[in-house]
Amino acid sequence: MNDVTKLLRQAGFSELACQFTAYIQRHDSSQDELVALTAGLVSDAVSQGHVCLNLQQASEMYQSVSEVLPEINEWQTRLKNSAVVGADNEYRPLILTENGLVYLYRYWQDERHVAKAIKQRSQTTLAIDSEQLKQDFLGWNSSTDGIDWQKVAVIMALSKQFCVISGGPGTGKTTIVLRIIQSLLKQCHPPRIALAAPTGKAAARLQQSIGNSDSDRLQAKTLHRLLGISAQFEQGRYDAERPLPFDVVIVDEASMIDISLMAKLLNALAPSTRLVLLGDSQQLASVESGAVLANLCDHPMTFSESFAEQVKAISGIELKIEPSAQTILSDSVVTLQQSYRFAGDSDIGRLAKAIQAAQADDVLELISNSTETIWHQQPDLTVLIAGYHAYFDLIKTSKSPLECIKTFDGYRVLCALKQGPYSVVSVNQLIEQNLARHGWRSQQDFYHGRPIMISQNDYRQQLFNGDTGLILKDDAGELHACFLIDNTLRWVDLSRLPAHETAYAMTIHKSQGSEFDAISVLLPDQDNSMLNRELLYTAITRAKKQLMIVANEAILRKTINTQHQRESGLAQLLH
Repeated sequence: MNDVTKLLRQAGFSELACQFTAYIQRHDSSQDELVALTAGLVSDAVSQGHVCLNLQQASEMYQSVSEVLPEINEWQTRLKNSAVVGADNEYRPLILTENGLVYLYRYWQDERHVAKAIKQRSQTTLAIDSEQLKQDFLGWNSSTDGIDWQKVAVIMALSKQFCVISGGPGTGKTTIVLRIIQSLLKQCHPPRIALAAPTGKAAARLQQSIGNSDSDRLQAKTLHRLLGISAQFEQGRYDAERPLPFDVVIVDEASMIDISLMAKLLNALAPSTRLVLLGDSQQLASVESGAVLANLCDHPMTFSESFAEQVKAISGIELKIEPSAQTILSDSVVTLQQSYRFAGDSDIGRLAKAIQAAQADDVLELISNSTETIWHQQPDLTVLIAGYHAYFDLIKTSKSPLECIKTFDGYRVLCALKQGPYSVVSVNQLIEQNLARHGWRSQQDFYHGRPIMISQNDYRQQLFNGDTGLILKDDAGELHACFLIDNTLRWVDLSRLPAHETAYAMTIHKSQGSEFDAISVLLPDQDNSMLNRELLYTAITRAKKQLMIVANEAILRKTINTQHQRESGLAQLLH
């Protein structure tokens, strides 16, 4: 390794990774090029969403440089001899743990802080008015055989200082939020409650879920807004010295929370504040580093005898107790089992389970023989655009804006990739070119019927990243952007629109939390590091009634058989 930076550039590493490599090489007195190379690998791993570099997996992960990587024991020994590599509680650019994980100091610190804070909170049981909670449950009829996990989740959220509620689409997470809030407000001393979500769109959906209740005075916010994070306050306005003024913080879509944001959230909570996290641990992880929700749900649900007795006394539900299986997170994590969106015989529901279980043969059989799913092995614009025909017909006849928006929101094309062939950009371009050939749209940026997606939060306009709307003519024939927000139409001048893009197609990442009657999922025809079963599971569970998958068999099988396992030490720290 005569020139580590040159080696990484030749192997296709990013400029950031190469620059960090050069920085470490300049400051490493050991002059061991393996240390600089390790720094570059750690930097790249973080950019891929990992919290750290696992030395045991490095050769497989980085085959382009595997021939210069030493055996694990030698690698660790050489790293320990460098002054830029530290162990636990040492302030160094790189941190090496005993089990062979290498961190950038910031991420090591965030992960340790999250683990410590969760340990402290998960051991705390809160006093609740059990008789009042019994009364709350009297009118709540169970529609499931066996254990009603929704009720267990509500009891857990009221009695524990830290609670994680995970469940797939349609398992009733929004119903649980409302139940938790209503029960909290009926307790002897109603708490101060904050509602939050990682994105503006998710916060708006959370607000909608409680909008028609006695709790509508609560205002859901993005986590960044709740914590006061901005360009001037990167760590947020709240911390251990100035905690958030709430007794309960409820966060939806927690799968999108990265390790650093979770660290900021926990740091901003007062010691007595309870935290409730909701989300789908099987969905795609956060865009930034970490997979916090997946790590928290890494172990099976376990319950203590005291919690089981409390649940039985309040609801009559009997939980299984396994004393030998107790962990730090016992009584703190519940996984919802029943989907109310997908019936037991739903092909889409069965397909989701088969993808989760990596059963490629079962997936292919289902999509080949189902009335709910269609499979095309070759991309065809006509099949992708067919789902929009009802929308195009409405636009041509100038029907009501509300009807146009609702019809457009009934179908969406979801792509694995943002750019390149078979991507969001290419599909949007092809559809607009097709419309232009048929004389439906002009060559202008804005035209009647153009769907748009906001790509940058604008708090002044109350438009958030992921919000979709339509460019429509108003009663005077003037073009404006039209959004349906809280069941109310909002017209926005084109000159006041924040950054946005055409939205016939959207990425699967951007679709998280949304649902449509029908979707088309488009995968690239070549293998890509983005393809994994979590991505496909997230995509197909956006559909309520009809699903079309456009992908060749080889890519589909590879996607189903690939699990995106993000490297992290959090699950082990909480074991």
